[in-house]
Amino acid sequence: MNKGINDEDGDRTASADANLESAIGNAPLGSDEVPTFVAPVRVTFHHTRKRLADIDGLSGKAVLDGIVALGILADDKAEQVTEVTHRQEKGGMEKTVVVIESH
Repeated sequence: MNKGINDEDGDRTASADANLESAIGNAPLGSDEVPTFVAPVRVTFHHTRKRLADIDGLSGKAVLDGIVALGILADDKAEQVTEVTHRQEKGGMEKTVVVIESH
């Protein structure tokens, strides 16, 4: 694996091999239509990783903020999102699946 290359000034720069994230896009998986939730919900993050992370290192704050910005959730305050759970498992392709359920 190429760990970096030198630019014209001899400085090290990152190569394409340094990008660890998969380019899978921002489209929701499994549906063309994205539901909007108004009732209280619970959110579950299903993380698949090659190497399991410490549980305190798993966070979904940025994802929840994005879900609110898209209008899928009205707000991420405690009255709207009553429960957030993180689950993880070892697997080949690294991904995080977010499940939002009304209750």
